[in-house]
Amino acid sequence: MNAVPITFYAKAEHAQGLQDSFGRKLNYLRISVTDRCNMRCDYCRPSADAYQAEPRSHILSFEEITRIVRVAASLGVNKVRITGGEPLVRKDLSTLIAQIAAIDGITDLAMTSNATYLAKYAQALKDAGLSRINISLDTLNPLRFKKLTGSELQPVLDGIQAASDAGLFPLKLNTVLMKGINENEVPSLIDFATEIGATIRFIELMPMKQGMDWDKHYIGIDEILQRDDVQARVDISPMQTGNTAARYLPLKDGRGEVGFIMPMSERFCEGCNRLRLTSDGGLRSCLPADKQMNIRDVIRAGGSDADIRGVFLRSALIKPEIGIYEFDGKADKRSMIHIGG
Repeated sequence: MNAVPITFYAKAEHAQGLQDSFGRKLNYLRISVTDRCNMRCDYCRPSADAYQAEPRSHILSFEEITRIVRVAASLGVNKVRITGGEPLVRKDLSTLIAQIAAIDGITDLAMTSNATYLAKYAQALKDAGLSRINISLDTLNPLRFKKLTGSELQPVLDGIQAASDAGLFPLKLNTVLMKGINENEVPSLIDFATEIGATIRFIELMPMKQGMDWDKHYIGIDEILQRDDVQARVDISPMQTGNTAARYLPLKDGRGEVGFIMPMSERFCEGCNRLRLTSDGGLRSCLPADKQMNIRDVIRAGGSDADIRGVFLRSALIKPEIGIYEFDGKADKRSMIHIGG
């Protein structure tokens, strides 16, 4: 029997694309490059006495990440987002950006950041091949920002300006809504984003951290949209259900749109196209499901590209139809900072 060249399988897999057992095509890989961050946002990171970062020897190297992305691209992945922790606490990140940008098949390379270091690095990231950026911004109140994050607001605002100056477009701002904390800032955040030419997206709080009082701080998007000061700015008439992560509504003044992400009140699992690679090499097919396959150990044991492809294929097959969030806080879950945003 004649042997079939390995390249044939690679081409066939790329043609078919990576898909799960429910027929969803998975073309989007979110890569956490670190589980460290210079902020301590309560909904993301455990308290100081409970937080323990992975040993640096466990963290994937740039070469390992680049190899994983190259294999993922051979399976039809064309969209990559760099996350953390805070990605820019990782030294020489623009080197990794350049390596990924050079991979054939990667057509969309983005990053999520808290922007505190963007004033220094935005142009270098753009020059290296970063297409666009999402920036976390939960409040415009300096005192509230300090309480929420442990950091100062001004470096974030400077970073947002630097991202705009560097041409990292479309520029998106992400706000996690928290009842009793920042829900009254929705109008001012919309106005701020509009003035700087950014799109703001409001995200429902998820129970993704051990011990967090989710019930106390959760507020649904529907409740936000009923507010007069929001309806004065946003045309809610086009609001429809669907299976994409973000739903966008136009501003009444015609200067843009506002996004709403509803992982709790209106699930979008049906259209999920994502896999997540944790900083320590876990390939995770569903955000709330604590099932992941270790791709780092495969590489460090001398695994071939075919072995890495096998991890992707198996990870796709264990992707659940619907992700289940734990509400009672009893489950032993990894916090968002360990998974990657």
